[in-house]
Amino acid sequence: MLFDLRHSAFRSLRDIGLFLTSARSDARLLQLRQQAGAPGAAFDRLYADAPRHDPWAATEPQYQYQRRKYQALIGLLPKQPYRRALDLGCGLGLFTEQLARYAEQVVGIDISAVAIGCAADRTRALANVQMRQGDILELGAELEGGFDLVVVADTIYYLPPPIEDLLLKRLAAQISRLLIPDGVLLLVNHYFPMPNAQTRLTRRIHSAFQWSPALTLIAEYRRAFFLASVLRRSSALERPA
Repeated sequence: MLFDLRHSAFRSLRDIGLFLTSARSDARLLQLRQQAGAPGAAFDRLYADAPRHDPWAATEPQYQYQRRKYQALIGLLPKQPYRRALDLGCGLGLFTEQLARYAEQVVGIDISAVAIGCAADRTRALANVQMRQGDILELGAELEGGFDLVVVADTIYYLPPPIEDLLLKRLAAQISRLLIPDGVLLLVNHYFPMPNAQTRLTRRIHSAFQWSPALTLIAEYRRAFFLASVLRRSSALERPA
């Protein structure tokens, strides 16, 4: 499939600065992970040290990419009412804020306490939004079967390396259990026109989720800088082994 730049959220040469900032923050995160102990400590330091606590410059008004990308992702969701939505790896809560317009209740979860604090401030006026700290690899059983929409956008490739296929399949099974029968999962990761390590990892992530017996692929959207898969939870939950 050829990339269609008409549908890309990347519309301005100014947004090149966003990608450069993101690359520097990714490199900084690798350094911090070598120093930090607790899983969220590196992210806390990264957010705390960044200007306006925004290491990936997602909130900077001069960059249009992230805002347009979120608008595009909303447009990919099946047109149906959503009672409870979950934004896993919500960061500063930018997409959580968007989801609040389309779901009765929205929960944002991120591993960084600093990010969650900023996200809570951002969404304080939204009565239907709740923010909480949590690790995507250690989500509580109380969340299972609690959502008819789960979004995992630009999150999984930030798991501690190595990110092996077995881990991805286990994660797919865990996340599928968060959904009610027929619930929707929106999975999004960076994807570039020229194959590189990031694009190959993204393809492995999406393949693992599509492999899951509990999930059925509804649609896949390949854009110039991201890959989005829309999957649906099986209408019949499997019985515990």
